[in-house]
Amino acid sequence: MDYNERNGSYSDDELLSRFSRTEPAGTGDIPDDPASSQRDRVPRPGIRMASGRPMRGKKQGPAGRKSGLNYRAALCGAVLAFFVIALLFFGLFMSRGGKIKDLNGQIDTLNQDKQALSAQVTSLQQQIDTLTASMTSALPDATVADTNTIADLIPQLTDGVYVVQSTASQLRYLKAPDGYLTDKLGEYRDNASAYAAAQGDAPICTYYVLFTDRVIGLAEGNVGFVSTDRAATGSTVTTPDGFYDFVASFFNNSSNTAASGRSSDNSSDSSGDSSASDNSSDSSASSASADANA
Repeated sequence: MDYNERNGSYSDDELLSRFSRTEPAGTGDIPDDPASSQRDRVPRPGIRMASGRPMRGKKQGPAGRKSGLNYRAALCGAVLAFFVIALLFFGLFMSRGGKIKDLNGQIDTLNQDKQALSAQVTSLQQQIDTLTASMTSALPDATVADTNTIADLIPQLTDGVYVVQSTASQLRYLKAPDGYLTDKLGEYRDNASAYAAAQGDAPICTYYVLFTDRVIGLAEGNVGFVSTDRAATGSTVTTPDGFYDFVASFFNNSSNTAASGRSSDNSSDSSGDSSASDNSSDSSASSASADANA
């Protein structure tokens, strides 16, 4: 046996001769299957020769070496994911941009509709004002009350809605006709949010509105009073905007204005006549006194 003492292994020739050598078969050792006996004589893989190389078998990789992370594939995957996310955000942005554009278009349309409606409202309000002016100008002449005290006049006017004008010398009143004018007065009456307590003494009212269930006094500056027991005065409250001017329009037609002027003239004439009469009496008395002295 050729044994290499220096490296502790047999030579290649010795190993081949040892593994390829066949023992003589005895009478009891004859194999039943010659093919299996032939397979037994094939050298087993993994047995190394003296040189350290395997004799036969599958080629094996280096022992203990593991496959490392493929950074190139990971980078490609990250770039692909980035592009997919960017594409999604781009699609979302385009979709949102289209919706925003549609909403802006709807807002512009609504603004145009609003302007058109505002113009229509203005036109209708002008028509209403013109109609109201024509209706108030067609009212009959105001009646001069036989009393100068509003407290005495209120109990006399109970069969409808009346508006009363108070001047320095007299009270004049009109019965509001059924229809738009009466309904408008009722709207001012029922506007509860416009009536709020105000500071100050009881106002001196120029106009009074006599309803069947209350009396509303109106003074300049959107103040007045409300009396639910139809009294002639009350605590100061605010009144709805336009209420004072609307009631004043009942007395602003030409006939009522002329009647008011004639009433003032008659009052002045009466005062003048009274003064003239007094002066005449004084002159007569002076003449009589002079004659007696003579």
